Amino acid sequence: MEDRRHSYQSFDPELISPFLQSVGAHLTIHTVELCTTGRSNTNYKLTLSDDSTYILRLYAQSKPEQDAYILNLVKDVVPVPELLAQGPRWAILSFLPGKLLSDCPEDVDKAATALAHIAAIQFKAPGQLQTDGLITPFGFGGLPGYISRQLDRSEVQSWLSLDTLKQLQQLQRQDASLLQELDAETYLVHGDFNPTNILIQNGQVSGILDWDYCHSGTPYMDIGNLLRHTPSHQYQQIKVGLEHGGMALPVDWQQRAE
Repeated sequence: MEDRRHSYQSFDPELISPFLQSVGAHLTIHTVELCTTGRSNTNYKLTLSDDSTYILRLYAQSKPEQDAYILNLVKDVVPVPELLAQGPRWAILSFLPGKLLSDCPEDVDKAATALAHIAAIQFKAPGQLQTDGLITPFGFGGLPGYISRQLDRSEVQSWLSLDTLKQLQQLQRQDASLLQELDAETYLVHGDFNPTNILIQNGQVSGILDWDYCHSGTPYMDIGNLLRHTPSHQYQQIKVGLEHGGMALPVDWQQRAE
């Protein structure tokens, strides 16, 4: 429940002049379009004078090295952009075609299948992924600690009524054993698996974007995020898509995700 308000960064075209020289000394930037769906970093769609298209990412929180590691890790599992060039706080990524899943929600089952493929990657421990492949423990005491910390924040409490806050605290106590079980899982988690980060083209997933929050943990975080942005009458589609991707779902899969 972090604050997702964002101040977009401007950029100096000279920043990427080495990249332009590498793709063609005669090329210039024809158009620059701000991509407003991202919240952690700033993304621009660049169209060059030969009509080729790229994404320029200006980093505010994560680093190009993190993108390089995760994109290389998942490139044979789901479609992701290719990192073509990078600097200290910027990177050039290939542009992937497609519409956002939010514009074609009927294809949510395809997104669920991609989610299952992501969750097939497993690590030795839960935690934050480092660019050298090591895992460092979370600094907030796992899922129970994270939930407690969020519910204790004054801004979170200001969003919730007192009754809702009490209900959430009761739910946390009631599902403590389940939370501990999920807390021990060590699968690749995208961390922001919502329809504005999923591209669809011709009825298939053409890109999974923005891996800034990826980590080793429970895939039910991603499933829950997908449920959160999907009307309940399509939940069966999500179930079918997950199973088509090879995920064995327990009877209480929806409770775990929610």
